[in-house]
Amino acid sequence: MVSTFVKQTSFEVDYAPSNITKWKSQRSGLQITYINQPSPIVNGYFAVATEIEDNSGSPHTLEHLVFMGSKKYPYKGLLDNLGNRLYSSTNAWTSVDQTVYTLTTAGWDGFKALLPVYLDHLLFPTLTDEACLTEVYHIDGEGKEKGVVFSEMQGIENQSWFISYLTMQQLLYSPKSGYSSETGGLTSELRSLTNEKIKQFHSLMYRPSNLCVIITGSVDEEELLKIMNEFDSELPTIAEQPQTRPFIDSPHDPPLENIHVTEVKFPDNDESMGELLISWIGPVADDLVANMGLDMVGAYLTNSPISLLNKHLVEIENPLATDIDYTTDDYLRTTINFTVSGVPTDKLHVVDEKIKQLILDQTNPDNVDVQYLRQVINQQRLKYISSTEKSASRFSNIAILDFIYGNPDGSDLSKWSKDLHEYDILLEWTADQWAEFIKKQLVNNKSATVIGVPSSELNKSLKKEKKSLSKSIKDKYGKDGLLELGEKLKRAQEKNDTPIPDSLLTHFEKPDPSKIAFIDTNSYKAGYFENILPPKANNYVSNDTISKLIEQDLPSNDFPLFIHFEDFKSKFTTINLVHAASRVESRLLSYLSIIEELFSLSIQLPNGKYIPYDQVVSELNDDLIEFNLDNGFENQFLELISVKVKFETTKYVKAIDWLLNVSKFSKFESSRVKIIVEKLINSLPDRKRNGELMMYSSQYRNLFNERSVRKMHDAIQSEQFYRDVLNKINEGNFEIIENDLNQLRDQLFRLDNTKVFVIGNIEELTKPVSSWTKFVDTYIEEESKNGEYKFNPDSFLDLPHSYQYQSELGEKCQKYVNLVITPAADSIHLISSTPIPTDYLAEDIFKIALATEFLTAVEGPFWRGIRGTGLAYGTNIRRSIETGYLTFCIYRGADAKQAWTTAKSIVDKFTSGETVIDSLSIESAIASIVNELANGESNSYDAAFCKISDNLFKRRGPNYVKHFLSKLSGFGKEDIIYALNKYFKPLFSSDSSVVFASVPSGKVEELRSFFTEEGYIVNTEEIGGVSSVDNNGEEKEHEDDDDDEEDDEGEYDSLSEEETGKTRTLPWRLRPARPEYPIPAA
Repeated sequence: MVSTFVKQTSFEVDYAPSNITKWKSQRSGLQITYINQPSPIVNGYFAVATEIEDNSGSPHTLEHLVFMGSKKYPYKGLLDNLGNRLYSSTNAWTSVDQTVYTLTTAGWDGFKALLPVYLDHLLFPTLTDEACLTEVYHIDGEGKEKGVVFSEMQGIENQSWFISYLTMQQLLYSPKSGYSSETGGLTSELRSLTNEKIKQFHSLMYRPSNLCVIITGSVDEEELLKIMNEFDSELPTIAEQPQTRPFIDSPHDPPLENIHVTEVKFPDNDESMGELLISWIGPVADDLVANMGLDMVGAYLTNSPISLLNKHLVEIENPLATDIDYTTDDYLRTTINFTVSGVPTDKLHVVDEKIKQLILDQTNPDNVDVQYLRQVINQQRLKYISSTEKSASRFSNIAILDFIYGNPDGSDLSKWSKDLHEYDILLEWTADQWAEFIKKQLVNNKSATVIGVPSSELNKSLKKEKKSLSKSIKDKYGKDGLLELGEKLKRAQEKNDTPIPDSLLTHFEKPDPSKIAFIDTNSYKAGYFENILPPKANNYVSNDTISKLIEQDLPSNDFPLFIHFEDFKSKFTTINLVHAASRVESRLLSYLSIIEELFSLSIQLPNGKYIPYDQVVSELNDDLIEFNLDNGFENQFLELISVKVKFETTKYVKAIDWLLNVSKFSKFESSRVKIIVEKLINSLPDRKRNGELMMYSSQYRNLFNERSVRKMHDAIQSEQFYRDVLNKINEGNFEIIENDLNQLRDQLFRLDNTKVFVIGNIEELTKPVSSWTKFVDTYIEEESKNGEYKFNPDSFLDLPHSYQYQSELGEKCQKYVNLVITPAADSIHLISSTPIPTDYLAEDIFKIALATEFLTAVEGPFWRGIRGTGLAYGTNIRRSIETGYLTFCIYRGADAKQAWTTAKSIVDKFTSGETVIDSLSIESAIASIVNELANGESNSYDAAFCKISDNLFKRRGPNYVKHFLSKLSGFGKEDIIYALNKYFKPLFSSDSSVVFASVPSGKVEELRSFFTEEGYIVNTEEIGGVSSVDNNGEEKEHEDDDDDEEDDEGEYDSLSEEETGKTRTLPWRLRPARPEYPIPAA
């Protein structure tokens, strides 16, 4: 067959391991962009430019309805069932100007099989009335408004960010502009949206010439083009399609001519803290230098503690804000956004004016810090290059923008991604040029400000309005009408759930997992490792060039530092110092939020040299591209404390010097610590608005004791502690705080409590071991000052784990429910926990893993029973060997009581044999685990950390993946039933589980009664009234006035923020069709 696809461009990226090629079909206009970057994962992004003038939500509804079946494959869930079988997962997002469908597959074989099936769903969906009813909007038999899309939007449309951004869109753009629309759909419009209107929108936008298939990873190009040619041959020709390009061929709004300031209210009982959004319509997308310049100005203003806006608004006593973010919306003309959070409500207008004045001051060349700007440019370039090494997603996002806004001949793709010459241009700019640029883009170009004010009155009125609406629906339909609505819904669900023939699924051959090209990295060790390593950690290389270099560079045979090296090709190296928090007195653990600011403290060196914190930050930015202190090791093992730095490999010695100086010689000063504490206190209202965070807080505070970082580092647990710290500082008793902080540092940062991991470009380190000599000698010298120096390192087997610090309740794990009241919320977050083994290689752990995947697969039992019926936006089950718990979580629940009951019933029916476990579902569950394992090692950096984690921290050995898959291949339905009986049924029994939930006030009594009947002792907790710091550094009390009005059910969508372009970001309001759970790591 002669190819209809013509190659438009093909090029090597100068700064990343990527080759990018683009084709376009002469027949249909369908586009393909392939980003060849080696990975075991093949990612697909199927982008449709979607423009609409209204708030009906048609773009968003299609994001869901596409998955309900196609003309060739008219079965709901076929894509996902096939995906599970073919080592794949699917998802989608809707933004202001795009709807993008994703396919993530372990290996090319599964991807190529699913590709034409997926594209058939996009262009030829069934779009039945029944699917529209269940997925978009309906009233159920109890008079409740539901529908996956409706409930999703109901849950977010009263959130502060949603109100502010929708208001901003309407300020910046005309009513007829697609950029002013709410593509997710307002609930008021979703109620009346018809299936016919959705079909019309699909026929207008979902056409081959308005679709780009973007693929990243390792694929067979010839096979790809063959598959796409065959698919293309069945599509309408260009002549048979509408010829307009969304947004490109529409009227364009110019930048604003006048400044706008608008105040909006959002519902919240806590009125102490608000937020504001300042935006501009900026330069056209094609002006790369201007857009890059704006990104650099954004970083210059907000990127670090010494950035201009942070220095004047955040890093001050009595902070005027807790956080300032710069983002862009990459439209035809770039929208520029500054989002300011944690602003005292009475200072919102003051902060708006202050930001504008600070920007205006930068139009004077004398005020422009060119040296810092150049530092920002250099660091941002390195961060960007580093990110492209880890993932091809940067380039996939550029490919989406090129498809929507780029030149039709494909020439902009290389222009926007091949090289980084814009950085070089900007490095040459003078203060005069920067001042003139800032004046043009952010001063002469007029801004709009949306000031978000919390309102308890609005919160009350919305609840009354919802209650009134619920009553009016019941009055309108009456008992018989509601019965008919329930029957109509039942019939629709039955039609939607038409079984998929097994023969259709098995027609697609299951790929061979051995063909998945997992990434290999090489491990080396140096220094002191006697009795340190676990028995299975035997994968160290000892007979190549690097191992010989390391051996020859060892300063002495008894060098008192454990160093693990993990080598792979990279321009960068990362050092991670890992410390056991168990070495620290429990009373000091609450100070960890201050210690996290280690890289923004002043330094006092032993020779008397004092380096103020702003100079420290500036010099860090010169030498490092990433630096932070956090609990855990790569978001796991939260009883450990890690100090991590990333840098160009040539700066290895400098990086070690920084680690020495910040860990041993950082200076705790009253003024700096006070600012940190005030920011922590002022951030609490935002945290308390997050129902999911409050659920986890409740779990951590109750299941763990005072020796656990999980408990002591929790924001709610430490709230009163930090208020007391602030009072001591204000009363002139800082020396008590300073003494505690110095003790914490001395206990944590000891040589025998330090394990070093050097990851990345080891081959180019000239002195990989001896470069640590100064670090070691200084540590010994400092530790010897307090008495006799001792070196008693812990082995990896002795490192602390959270399961060791369970509270009395955590050990008993029975008969307790804690309901945290979140008055302004619209949905419920709930988590149930029950004990599991704490040995990573225990036989039962593998059975639990298989049973988990079986229950929670997309279109699996929990998905169909809970999400599919609108009871919750999602559910998940997680096994955490680190904590010793199996957890069942309801994510943004509309009807948590029924979701719990349904989950319990599903498990009971499988264990009793009433519902049969079929072999196809078991195969799919195993395939899902393969996909999950491959995704965890999708790049060299992640593969290195997985290897370290398996070998050293989890003690699973170097061949764990093969061992895991071997175990799974021998399991059958009896093993799943065994796990369900032993571990999953206990999740729903008061005799063997505890439950924590964040609950709207109107739902508390319902859940209290339900769990009491289930045999639990129920406690309710009001986190409610908070106090913030006023402008005089004193605390102001704000009381919660809980409303007892019934909350209507609602669901939230998961939001994600993805970076794209150079340092630009995609519109941050991306709505995945399936929840992406931001769950704390195991």
